[in-house]
Amino acid sequence: MAMYQSKDIEVYADKKWLEQEAVKEREQEKKSALVGFAKRLFRHKGAVIGGIIIILFIFIAVFAPWLTSYSYDKPDISAVLMAPCREHIFGTDEFGRDIFTRIVYGARISLKVAIIAVAFSLVIGTVLGAIAGYYGGVVDYIITSITDMAWSFPTTLLAIAFIAALGTGLQNVIIAIVLASWSGYCRVVRGQFLSIKQREFIEAARVLGMSDARIIFRHIFPNSLTPVIVMATLELPKAIVIEASLSFLGLGAQPPEPSWGAILDSGRGLLDQAPWISLFPGIMIMLVVLGFNLFGDALRDVLDPNS
Repeated sequence: MAMYQSKDIEVYADKKWLEQEAVKEREQEKKSALVGFAKRLFRHKGAVIGGIIIILFIFIAVFAPWLTSYSYDKPDISAVLMAPCREHIFGTDEFGRDIFTRIVYGARISLKVAIIAVAFSLVIGTVLGAIAGYYGGVVDYIITSITDMAWSFPTTLLAIAFIAALGTGLQNVIIAIVLASWSGYCRVVRGQFLSIKQREFIEAARVLGMSDARIIFRHIFPNSLTPVIVMATLELPKAIVIEASLSFLGLGAQPPEPSWGAILDSGRGLLDQAPWISLFPGIMIMLVVLGFNLFGDALRDVLDPNS
């Protein structure tokens, strides 16, 4: 009897050891895949240039109070409309406020609005797209109809319409961008779910009696992430441009908040006297959009070489 118990213990120990080795092997494969992905990504020149630009602007946004000694909202009558110089490297505006300071703090607004808006758009669009693609039928018809209606309008125009209903301010800008942008994610995720749910391993999961939630989150959703990640990366600069456009029109950030779009608008009537007021925020918008687009294109190429 003791001999059989000893054999059972040995078999159990062997099984546990094999399970542990299998877990270690999977973890090692994940690490190797991640390292390989990082190497491929940063061999891409666009990823390197775009990554440097993005990191630079994140650094500027995070450390804004330590990068300048001026206040972004306090006027200085003695420094009105000063051209770029040693004291004010980007010049000053019609109230004597330092343009460099306002641009540095404006980076916080642009990145915050873009990241929050894209995150909520991604979640809403992904959930609705997953439900429509997996269950189909009437649910799919209703969600697809709403998505098509939202998709038929230009995003900026739709955001302006929502702002007109909600009122001005950065919080409402975020809501407007979310309501105007979720449909793109919904279409992409729905298409992925429609394709993947027909594959053999999903049919096998159903035969084994797995729940819908387990099939969706464990089997279909991880295989749908690639286009969603790429799309989110490319939607970030779009959100920055929309926020700047709304602020330029007076519908976004309100004075004295230093949104890049608001700074552009303030210099619009002074282009002949002080072109630097509009020039530098315009350059910042161009650079950050370029950085995200370069990185997003590189990410798409690495994740989907056939695209």
